[in-house]
Amino acid sequence: MATMHTSPGRVGGVLACALVGAVAACGSSGSGAGPAPAPARAPLVIATPRLTADDVQVAAVNGRPVWASCVAAQARTAAGSDEARRAAGLDQCVAFELLAQAAEARGLAAAPEVAEAARSAAVNRLVETDFEQRYRTPADMAPQVDAMMKTNEWRLHVLELRASSFARFVVPNDAPPDVERKARALAEQLAGELRGQTGLFGVHLAEAANRIAEGSGVTLAAADFRAAHHDDLVEAYAAALYSIPEVGRTSEAFRSPWGWDVVLWNGGVEAHERSRDEVVAELFPELRRRQFARWAVQIGKQLGVHISIDEAAVAQLDTEAAR
Repeated sequence: MATMHTSPGRVGGVLACALVGAVAACGSSGSGAGPAPAPARAPLVIATPRLTADDVQVAAVNGRPVWASCVAAQARTAAGSDEARRAAGLDQCVAFELLAQAAEARGLAAAPEVAEAARSAAVNRLVETDFEQRYRTPADMAPQVDAMMKTNEWRLHVLELRASSFARFVVPNDAPPDVERKARALAEQLAGELRGQTGLFGVHLAEAANRIAEGSGVTLAAADFRAAHHDDLVEAYAAALYSIPEVGRTSEAFRSPWGWDVVLWNGGVEAHERSRDEVVAELFPELRRRQFARWAVQIGKQLGVHISIDEAAVAQLDTEAAR
């Protein structure tokens, strides 16, 4: 095993000098500001750890190990022959260690952002090695999946939902018979004009209705309506909508509780069956998210953690500054 002391040794000179020069001037004796003075207290150490029990030390920088796992990881992203990729990976890992030691010497390991990065990495590692490994697939959460499906069986049977547009010649509750007759005549004229036409959209229905209603003195209401199941609609409206043979066509004129209507079927969802696996795949991410919250709470209980929150202080937080 090669041991490295005051120089990068076989590490590529250009790479090492470029990286280390940023913090240690690469041994230059030129004038200008030198490296920052060492901190009075012992610097924190940010050495690269052994990643596995059988990780092999392949080099050392001032006695600090460079591990085979690092070289292998860096070599995978390099180009060239196996030998060239290994050499490039070793160069990178030695340079990383040099930079780490330079950062320690300047006291940067104690910076708040470094501590926060280490904290985040520790949390991520715990999640990866515990939660991620324990709850990977629906099979790992079979009891929870079964309970979820008991309340979501309806998702196996997708009902037909029809979206629509309507044109309504309004008949108020206290309207005289003449308004009723006019509204009916206008609706029947509209239905007759559009009967048999295909590929219509709501705008076509509205344009024709506005043209027919102009100057009649009858109030016209035209709008789009969300996709809905037959049973969720007023019966007269549902009967007319669900009698239309294809999307893009209109109904006959019919009396609704609000006046005389013509309705257009303009889309929606076809009825179909779904497998249990399809529904589980759709719902599993949310189930897993909820399990994560329970998992975190369980860890807190195991550690005997007491959590207290200062609601008044939270209420005073400046959330706008982060935007």
